[in-house]
This record gives sequence, structure tokens and C-alpha cells, in this order.
Amino acid sequence: MSQRVVTIRGAARSDVPGIADVARKTWTATYAGIIPDEVQRELLESWYSAPALLRAIESPGAFLVATQAGHVIGFAQFVWQPPESAELTRIYVLPERQHVGVGTMLLDAGFAACRKRGVGRVSVLVEWDNVIGRAFYRSRAFTEIGKRRQEVVGYSLDLVECHREI
Repeated sequence: MSQRVVTIRGAARSDVPGIADVARKTWTATYAGIIPDEVQRELLESWYSAPALLRAIESPGAFLVATQAGHVIGFAQFVWQPPESAELTRIYVLPERQHVGVGTMLLDAGFAACRKRGVGRVSVLVEWDNVIGRAFYRSRAFTEIGKRRQEVVGYSLDLVECHREI
């Protein structure tokens, strides 16, 4: 089998270090100049610690990883919001693996998992100044429906809420 083949599957406990590594590398690239470095560090320590990721993997929804040659290169988490919706709470792909369809593969696998659960709509919040992320969602048929502010570790994030029927 080729070393270039990307596999999408459910995340396992053993994937936690790889997920955390992808998060650290992508956050630096994604949020440079958008979210201050200190805030990024605090959020990464909180949201991507081993206990936090284990809880996320085991929570109701679909936590998916993209692997290549046995290494995690991306991940996505869909959280069920009964009765018929889900929130895409995170999706990241290593910067050097972006723009080759890995993010779309993660979305498609997540949408398939959602459909199996009877979910008909997926929502996502994306940082207002994350123009690359917003373009990614628009190009995949998400509609921006509003803007809101969220406080995290004493910092205000300006977010755009996007929806997509699946």
C-alpha cells in the first residue's frame, strides 16, 4: 500500500498524542496574528490535554482522524445536538497536508456519520479573521448565518456561525 494513502477512521485513545501534535502545529499557522500566542497556549493546554482529548473521543458524536503512513495528519470532531443537528467543533489538518483534500475527506466522513444518526444539519463556528477557514466552509456549501462573540480565558473571540444541510 502506498505511503501517500490517507485513511479516515474513528479516533482511538492511542491517537491522542498525534491529535495534540496536529493541533499545536495547525493553531500556530492558523491563528497567527488572529489569536494572541499566550491565549493560544492556554487554550491548547486546556482543550488538547490528554484528559480533555480522551473525554472528547469518548463523548457522543464522531471524532475522526486522518492518517497517512501510520501518523495522524488531521482530525475532526462532530458533536451530536439532538434531535437532528450536529456541531463541527474542530477540524484541523497539518499545514503541509492542506489543499489536497484531507479536510474534505474528514468532512465527508463526518457527514456520513451524521446521516447515520439522522442528523440533517451541521453547524460550525469559525473565527471571523480566519479567512482561509471561512473560505473552506463556503466552498463546501456552508452558509454564514451570523456573528457572535465568545469569551475564552479572558479573551474575546469574534466568531461566524455557519450551517449546512446534509
